[in-house]
Amino acid sequence: MLLLLLVASVPVVGIAGANAVLSYEAELAAGRREAAILSEVAAARHGATIEALRQTLEGLARNGQMLEGVPARCEALLRGVVMLYPQRYRDFWVLDDQGRVRCGAKLAGPLGEDTLPPLYSRGESLEQERYVQVAQQEQKFTITPFRRNANRPPVLIGAVPILQDGQVAGVVAGSLLLDAFVRSESAASPQRQQRVWLLDREAVALPLTPAGAIELPPAETLRNIATPGSPRSLETRAQSGAQYAYANAELAPGLRLLVGLPTGEIRAAANTVLLRRALELAVFLLACLIVIVVGADLAIARPLRILAARVRQWRPGAPFGARPLRGEPDEVRALEQAVTEAASAIGAREAELRATLRQRDLLMAEIHHRVKNNLQIVASLLNLQAGRLRDPKARAEFATARDRVQALATLHRHLYTNQTFEVIALRPFLEELGQQLFAALGERPGQRIRLVVEADELEIVTDQAVSLALLITETVTNAIKHGFPDARSGTVTISVHAAPAAEDEGEEVTLRVLDDGLGLRLDDEEAGQGIGLTLIRGFAQHLGGEMEIHRENGTEMVVRFPLRRREADPALVPAEA
Repeated sequence: MLLLLLVASVPVVGIAGANAVLSYEAELAAGRREAAILSEVAAARHGATIEALRQTLEGLARNGQMLEGVPARCEALLRGVVMLYPQRYRDFWVLDDQGRVRCGAKLAGPLGEDTLPPLYSRGESLEQERYVQVAQQEQKFTITPFRRNANRPPVLIGAVPILQDGQVAGVVAGSLLLDAFVRSESAASPQRQQRVWLLDREAVALPLTPAGAIELPPAETLRNIATPGSPRSLETRAQSGAQYAYANAELAPGLRLLVGLPTGEIRAAANTVLLRRALELAVFLLACLIVIVVGADLAIARPLRILAARVRQWRPGAPFGARPLRGEPDEVRALEQAVTEAASAIGAREAELRATLRQRDLLMAEIHHRVKNNLQIVASLLNLQAGRLRDPKARAEFATARDRVQALATLHRHLYTNQTFEVIALRPFLEELGQQLFAALGERPGQRIRLVVEADELEIVTDQAVSLALLITETVTNAIKHGFPDARSGTVTISVHAAPAAEDEGEEVTLRVLDDGLGLRLDDEEAGQGIGLTLIRGFAQHLGGEMEIHRENGTEMVVRFPLRRREADPALVPAEA
């Protein structure tokens, strides 16, 4: 039953486990969601800086003084823009359609002196620069990778084409100080745990917050992030081995913002949530199992145990009355009713079988009794007929036949007297048979010839008892007739003992009939003038053994044969399924 309950709880465990896993994954996804939100906020803030650069460059490109007039007026205009945003821009410059520097302005020191050397010199050709080629060929705003020099702060160069009549007449470019992003990020989120980097198209990362290089994702992952179309967020291990959630957003073509958020605490919280859900599920299932087991035990198992105990105590023939319990299920009540009906049917059937067996026993006893009476009548007729004969040999043959018939009558009397019908007790039968043979020959055991019966407490089946009775009749009769002539005295011994047979084949019986007289008249028997020895051999073979005769100090006849067991009644053997 407990196994069935456990199987039935599998769907509940599956649903609860799925919910726990979903909660765990939701907790883990919180880090990616927070990193994505922070990246969107930071992208909006720093994207405004990039957008301001683009708009400034496009405004300068629309000013006709960039390519017309003297270069001094162009430089004055550019210097005004630099001085307007000294913490954002380093310098601006204008290139003609050949890619040569026409004019430029750079950031000056606090007292007007040039603290920063110029990025480019007037007349210098920049047509091989990638940003110049992109601006001229694609006619759109473009941004370069980070520029870092030993004597200059890191900058980001943006450029737009100057169009006249739909043709590229030049390029205006400006350098954006990357420190502006750092100051902006520091002012916006001084206490946050996130790490923020700018990432150019070459996968070079510029930290905008205090962050080490080991907090970046692996180089291969970093290159994938810098590639257009990369996933917006992911969770992976940093180069330090710590777990981080990363989210990126595009500020401009070739420039992305990367935000990293350590998720160690988030993962620990998710593990705590998962463990708590698992404990809650275990406690819930344990409580449910206890309630179900107790309820099932009270409602089903206990009535079944009581019914089983009553069935074990019941004996055929005794009544099996119903004892209904309060609150027991209808199924248990129906089972109890079925057991009661089955017990009644078994009792009735047993009574019928007992009556049938009694009738059979009476019939068998009557049969054996009548057979015994008939055999005694035959023996009496043979005795009467023998008395009318004048020939002594014929009279002796009739007497021998009478003794054989009388031995069979004695056997049948033992069968119906003992009420077994299939086996007889061997020792009482041999004692009575010996007494009967002595009396038939006009002897009384213990006077002239002594009779000794040595037999184990054995039971022998009817089939073997017939052969054994006739064999003993022949041997004892011959011993009395021929072993002790002329009032000679002596002893006739009948010995029957059983011993375990070889190879576990049951028991082997050894029968010995011996006397200390003159011995059998074997010469006449072997010459064919009698049938006694032939009968003895035939009876020995029917018993399943061989006869041996020893003629030393009398005569000893030995027969060893296997003891057969009583076969089970076929009516009482259960049929095989």
